[in-house]
Amino acid sequence: MRRAVILAGLLAAACGGPNLERIKTSDLEGAYEAFRTNIAAINRRDTEAYLAHYLDSPELVIAGADSIRRGFLLFAEARRASDEWPDTLIAGRPTMVWIGPGVVWGAYSYTMIFQGDTSSGWSERVFVKTAGGWKIVVTGMMERCDC
Repeated sequence: MRRAVILAGLLAAACGGPNLERIKTSDLEGAYEAFRTNIAAINRRDTEAYLAHYLDSPELVIAGADSIRRGFLLFAEARRASDEWPDTLIAGRPTMVWIGPGVVWGAYSYTMIFQGDTSSGWSERVFVKTAGGWKIVVTGMMERCDC
């Protein structure tokens, strides 16, 4: 009898527990949609839609080739103060990696034309699922060097 109770409990836990494959698939789809709409906001030059994709937190990390900055407020202030956007941004399909429930890392190649100059490289993002949707919590960009 005791074994039957234990077996029934294990079976109930297995059937009622989270379906990690379903969570993973849903998370990857949600983060990909956030990536897609973030790039679309850049191409539309829509500052507020662009900023809405980032975690409004002092924990936001912006990494570039020459610096690492933290915090949404200064990032948003600088974006709002600038009317500079790329003339063209071509983003490759990202590689998305599920880290765990509510956390996805993505990287993509890009080519950007800005005031006649063309640059290309890789950009990466860490997306987190929040009550307000998927947000970018870490962003970084590395330009290719023809050194």
